[in-house]
Amino acid sequence: MNRIVVTGGKRLVGEVRIGGSKNAALPLLFAGILTGDVCVFSNLPRVSDVLQSLEILRFMGARIRFHRSGDVEVDYRELRPVAPPASLTSAIRGSVYLLGAMLGRFGFAALPGAGGCDFGNRPIDLHLRGLGLMGAVEVPTEEVLTLRAAEGLVGCQFRLPLPSVGATGNLLMAATAARGETVLSCVAIEPHVQALAAFLRAAGADISPFEEGTVRVRGGAPLHGCHVTVIPDMIEAGTYLCAAMATGGRVMLQDVVPEHLGALLWVLERMGVRLQIRRDSILLEAPERYRCTRIETGPYPAFPTDLHPQMAALFCIGGRAVGEGSVRERVWQSRFRYTEELRKMGAAVRIGGEEARFVPSPLHGAEVRSPDLRGGAALLLAALAVEERTEITNAATIGRGYEHLEAKLRALGARVRVYG
Repeated sequence: MNRIVVTGGKRLVGEVRIGGSKNAALPLLFAGILTGDVCVFSNLPRVSDVLQSLEILRFMGARIRFHRSGDVEVDYRELRPVAPPASLTSAIRGSVYLLGAMLGRFGFAALPGAGGCDFGNRPIDLHLRGLGLMGAVEVPTEEVLTLRAAEGLVGCQFRLPLPSVGATGNLLMAATAARGETVLSCVAIEPHVQALAAFLRAAGADISPFEEGTVRVRGGAPLHGCHVTVIPDMIEAGTYLCAAMATGGRVMLQDVVPEHLGALLWVLERMGVRLQIRRDSILLEAPERYRCTRIETGPYPAFPTDLHPQMAALFCIGGRAVGEGSVRERVWQSRFRYTEELRKMGAAVRIGGEEARFVPSPLHGAEVRSPDLRGGAALLLAALAVEERTEITNAATIGRGYEHLEAKLRALGARVRVYG
């Protein structure tokens, strides 16, 4: 996917099925290393980050089979403790989950670099601090992060300074192989973290429920293969809800978990949206005009940072949005780069520190460049709202997180083409 061409101005109407969560799939695939067995994944999204993860596992010796049913079988029995090439790991942030999984199985982990979207400073010091308390020692090497636990991992108590999703996942994995009990406090409780814990339990791990941000793991029990269904993608679901808003549409989401979208649904209702929510579906009917509002991102269950750019796009659409909107970003640095591209389409944006303010203004088509996955989604939403032609380059960043994007949008009536 090199570029996306959109001629907007059409209401999106119809149904869309939400696929499996990318953010859940990546840790699940790497956690399978701990089983040293065969695992079967249902509802695994065929997005570039997931396919890249499968290539990393294949390089390390895993055998991968795609079934006609759509299931993906990964055989981890012959997987070797080797460092994948940087050309594979540097493209996705999720490769960082190799650390906890490899240490747990082999007492050794090597990672040339974890990539993904560039949101400024994204250190893994919390991962390393927690793994160090379990007995992992960093081995000085050039360009490759190498950790060893010569005597095996041991349980520990660790309170994270902040609820990092990646650190929580890595430490959960490592703790399943550590001798004794590990107690992790101030952990992330996002749905995809809970899904990782559920997978590890199904594979034989002794992991307590998450209570008030604390989880206990009794490690050392051998894990085995299992069959897991990837949870629906809450960010994909939220993006299609915002797309319906941007176009004044009426869209039904199928195969979704509404509870995962509580913060977004509350904001949308505050903006004047009509919602019908059932057990696994959401119907959104967009008003002719909606009220801009203020959002502040934070760890789950607060407003998700991965839906911040899409909401910002809604605040920019003159003729539909009313009032001033603002976004305070409290999770990642440097996440406002997409606003420079929105300005090319006529958006009125003011940025000060960690807050951006948006005044609705007439938007027009333009040639813009996707800076990252969710920033690219924001540009796509803006493009769907204007009648002129918009061309989005560097569109591969968007393909990292949205499965069957062109087909789903066209089924809703959008005039969109994906090239390359």
